[in-house]
Amino acid sequence: MTEQRSAEQRRDALGHRAKIGILVPASNTIVEPEMAAMQPPGVTNHVSRMSRVKRPAHDLELYKKFLGKSVDMDAAIDLLVAMEPSIIVHGHSVDSFVGGIAAATAMKKHMEAVAGGISVMLPSFAILKALLVLGKPGKLAILTPWMPPADEACAAFFAEAGYQVLAIKGMKHPTPLDIATATPAMLNAAVDEINVPGVECIIKVGTNSAMARLTPDMEKRLGKPVLTVNTVTYWAGLRAIGITDKLPGYGRLVEQF
Repeated sequence: MTEQRSAEQRRDALGHRAKIGILVPASNTIVEPEMAAMQPPGVTNHVSRMSRVKRPAHDLELYKKFLGKSVDMDAAIDLLVAMEPSIIVHGHSVDSFVGGIAAATAMKKHMEAVAGGISVMLPSFAILKALLVLGKPGKLAILTPWMPPADEACAAFFAEAGYQVLAIKGMKHPTPLDIATATPAMLNAAVDEINVPGVECIIKVGTNSAMARLTPDMEKRLGKPVLTVNTVTYWAGLRAIGITDKLPGYGRLVEQF
């Protein structure tokens, strides 16, 4: 038997509908379990980790310098390619905002070239897709775990895309592992703080915060959509390859669209 077989002949026993490649930073502890909990039947997730980017919280100029610089990303993508994923979803959001839409487009193009043409879903573009599906609510509030330079890059991205950012709050966690310590109480309080008059949609970026399961209660309390980056990126990845299963328990977007 030849080693070269078609995708149908090589149909995966568990991931027979799709195999999702997930790219995450080495220190991220939240993306993998949150996305695993959202797996539809017949879909499997497969994670590859990039090296650590050390952004010094005590030196904001140096912090800004290292924004948008994923370490060993190409090597991590190459490892994912070996298992022939249906799509690669990027579980690191800040780099997809830095430099605006043109930089995100270039990043996506580069990643797909490294992956040999396999599609890549960036968090920034996933959120834009979600906003479009929700009818383009134009006035946003954004919660981040980051320092001000990253907040500014994120706000600039959405402004360039035609949205008005009425409020943005960075929680100023000093390290990625500190981001993962944010409790439901902390996240709920921060969301309530940025829910200023006029806000039509709340967006949570920063993939190392465990907010996916909090979304339905937040939406019920606030009466407006809440888009959490891990949920939105995974949803957009599934929809891009034709997987239309609803994801109950994760908010209006993924339960209705």
